[in-house]
Amino acid sequence: MSTLSSPAPLTPLAPAEIAASVEVSAAWLALKSAAEALHPLQAADGSIPDAAHHAAAREHVGAIMRAVEELAPAFPHDSDYLNALTRDFNRWVESGFGIPDFLDSLVEFQPQRQRVDGIRHLVVFPMYTQNGSRQRHVEAVLVEAIWPEFVAELESTDYGNALFVSLRLIDFTSGYDTNSAVLFPETVAMREIPTFTWGGIFQDREAARYRRVVRAAAEITKLDLPADAARMLDDAALAERTFVMWDLIHDRTHMRGDLP
Repeated sequence: MSTLSSPAPLTPLAPAEIAASVEVSAAWLALKSAAEALHPLQAADGSIPDAAHHAAAREHVGAIMRAVEELAPAFPHDSDYLNALTRDFNRWVESGFGIPDFLDSLVEFQPQRQRVDGIRHLVVFPMYTQNGSRQRHVEAVLVEAIWPEFVAELESTDYGNALFVSLRLIDFTSGYDTNSAVLFPETVAMREIPTFTWGGIFQDREAARYRRVVRAAAEITKLDLPADAARMLDDAALAERTFVMWDLIHDRTHMRGDLP
């Protein structure tokens, strides 16, 4: 008589595999919902001045912190930042929801140290968004690094820029449902200005804008695009990689100092 063999043990998912599906997880959706619920309670400077809203705000912040704790195993490379983030949220609650101060967690967030193609980050801060919202609301974004090998080689040779971080937006709260194409540390609410060590540019947004505008312009002017130019309009990944390269070269060539 044949016997059934025991099933092979399941291989635990690696953090990168877990992070790859974060945007559809219940924890991420709960985090987004709680952050959005805070927005109408917050003043332009990020504070919540009306004490009548503090009980609800505590619930929303609690939901954010629980979600961050649940999602943290997917982002071991950001563990110091996520731990500091919880402390900053706790301090904000304990201060009576005054002007938020997230300097400590900002200092711990160092994405320029993990410029690996495809690596993801969970980013939550009270911040305004350039070319978007001027309110320092609590915003949350899931981002993914775009760092192909040829760009890594360029950066390590002729166009070194240790602060440059190229990103793709995966999902986001309403502050980024705008034309904003950057993630800059100076937008975060904090008690003092530290030395900035990184600057993020969403090359997927820049590339999408380029493809949309150039395609429309070519149609209006009846321009017969060269084959390579037409290929960029049809290939989103190619356009993104091209913009990473362009931004890296542009920043190193045309800007003073080490600003990204």
